[in-house]
Formats: sequence, C-alpha cells, structure tokens
Amino acid sequence: MRFEDFTVFLAALAFVWPFLGAVGVCLAPTERSRDVALWMAGLGCALAVAVFVFPATGGVSADWEDDPVQRAGRVMLALGLWVTVLEHGIFRERLLRSVPHVSTALAGLGCVASQAAIGLGILFLALAWGVFVFMRPAGQALAGWQIGRTAAVGLFLALAGLTLPPHGLTAGLVLACGLVVMTGLPPFCTPARGGHGALLLVPFCGAALLLAMRLRGYGGSGFEMALVAAGLVSVWTTACLPGTARTAENRASAFRGFPIALALMAVGVGADVAALLLLCGWCLAGGSRAGRGWAARALACFPPGAPFVGCLLMLSVLVDWSWALALLAVAGVLLGIARAWPDASARTVFGTGEQAMGFRDVWPDDRAGRLAFVALAGMGFLVPLAMMLGAF
Repeated sequence: MRFEDFTVFLAALAFVWPFLGAVGVCLAPTERSRDVALWMAGLGCALAVAVFVFPATGGVSADWEDDPVQRAGRVMLALGLWVTVLEHGIFRERLLRSVPHVSTALAGLGCVASQAAIGLGILFLALAWGVFVFMRPAGQALAGWQIGRTAAVGLFLALAGLTLPPHGLTAGLVLACGLVVMTGLPPFCTPARGGHGALLLVPFCGAALLLAMRLRGYGGSGFEMALVAAGLVSVWTTACLPGTARTAENRASAFRGFPIALALMAVGVGADVAALLLLCGWCLAGGSRAGRGWAARALACFPPGAPFVGCLLMLSVLVDWSWALALLAVAGVLLGIARAWPDASARTVFGTGEQAMGFRDVWPDDRAGRLAFVALAGMGFLVPLAMMLGAF
C-alpha cells in the first residue's frame, strides 16, 4: 500500500471511528459502557492527531478542500468528546450513550463536505438525532424542543443565506445571523440549559464555527463585519452581566459563550488560528463544565492556556482591522476577566457556594478537569509553535 493510500485510509477511519464508538457503547453492557466509550474516544483522538500530522492530499481527497486549521479543529472536537465521556458517569439508556459520539462524527463530516449546504445538512442530521434521543423519555418533550429550536432556526437561516447571490451584503448578513443563532450566542438567542444538552451542543457549535471559516469567502465583507459586530456585542453582554444575576446557571451560561463570541470575531477578521485556540477552550472547558472555577477562568481568557493565547492573536489582527474595535474588545475582555475573578468577600465560585481554595481552584480535582486543563495549556503552547514552524 502506498503512503498516499494509507493517509486516505487513515482519514476515512478517523471519520468512521466515532460511529463505531457509538455502536460499541450501545452494545456494551451497562456497567462497562463508560470504559468502552473512553477507549473508543481515546483512540478517536489518536486518529485525529495522526490525520493532522499525516494529511490525505491529492487523489480521491482532492475535493475535501481540507486545510491544517480544519484538521486541527477536528482534533479539538475529538478531545472534547474524550473529556465529555470522561466527565459523565454511566448512562443507563443505550441511545443516550451514542449522542456525543454520533454528534462528533457528524460534526467532523460536516466540516469536510464538498459544499457548505451539504455540511449544514449533515449538522441537521446530528441535531435531529440528538433531539430524538432526548425527547424519547416520558416528560422530556419540552427539553428536546428547547434544544432543537434555536439550532434549527440557525440552520435554516444559514441555508437561506446560501441561496442568495454570493458576496452580497444580504447574503453575508443572513449567513452570519444563522451561524450566530446556531452557536447560541448571547444575547441573540438563549442556548439550551440543563440536562444532557451539552452532549449534543458542544460538537454542534464547534462544527458551526469551523463552517464559518469556509463560508467567509461566500458571504464577503458583510459576513465578516456581522460576525465581528455580533461577537463584540456578546462579549460586552457577558462582561456587563447584571450584578443581580448571580445564580450559578446564569453566570455559567453567560461564560459558556464567551470563547465562541471571540472566535466568531477571529473568523470575521481572518484570524483562523486564533479561532482554533478559542474553539479549544469551548470544546474542553465549555458545555456542562462552564460553571466550575477553573473552566470559567479558562473561558474568560485567564492566562495561560489556549483561550488566552487565542485572544491575544485575535486582538493583534483586530488592531490592523480597526483600532476602535480593538480597544472595545480589550475593554470587554478585561471586564469579563474581572467578572470571573473570585469574589474576595464571599470567596465563592459563581454563587454556587463552592469555596475558592487557591491551588485546587486552578488545578481541578477530577480526571476530566485535569485532562482538559493540561490539553488547554498544551494547545496554547503547541499551536503558536506550529505557526512558527509553518504548520498553518
């Protein structure tokens, strides 16, 4: 077998592997399902890293329109799956075990579809599967509807934008609105809360961000300006969260979208590597982990770590775009950091009653948190190093 054929086989296996993981965890006995899921997710991470190092180029892979940022983005999605599986316990329902694996698999396929419309259609399949699984238990129909409603509106808006002539102002605005709604960016929409919605929404929003990089050429300048404006409004909305909204759910929900807002701004100004680092924060510290102290500080771009480095890269490019917008973004990020700083009087983490304990608040005490923390710090160091070596 030639090396080119091997890389194509490796790429195909990386796309298929999460589906195999979903089948494996559904067929495994309940007591062993989490162990099987961990092994399958870990091997999926290894495959994603191998595809990044040895990309499939030429031949049958020529139409994938692949690039290093997209490959690295799929590594982030695979890491997010591993952390999600490690964080959650044993699911008694078989179909529920499959949701993170299927969502990650379809998100990866959507990012490499030959046309953006096909990629959005694949994401719609991921959404439909997740909503079906969540709505099956008695009394969960409303929760399933809340999860699917916002994302479906964003999908249809994005598809509508693709039907308009390219590079036009209207097409760019409609596409940007669709992606903003798909990512659940506050204050433009209310993301689904509670339950197991993060199992579906973490890879779904990550894939929407990766698709935004591909849609930039279609949407034109209107698309870019709309993404920057929406991200800036969302950053300031989070930074100026009213002091009365001190419940854990409200504050965690706000900071859950903080890196996505900055990442959309990075896509708008063409800083794809910065968006990649912020996506790393979303996949590893977002979702259901956003309410924890270490995760909230990572999402608020505390140093060190991938979101912090990504924020610096985004701001360095934004300065060339507009000094005024760069100053507004810096002020919003600093206010967000101040909002995420532990309350010196109460010494609680986001009003949850959890005592801030110095080192433990930085170094998580659970395995999933430690893996995420190490990966965030590692990505914050490795990606700029890869930029200097010409990998991007």
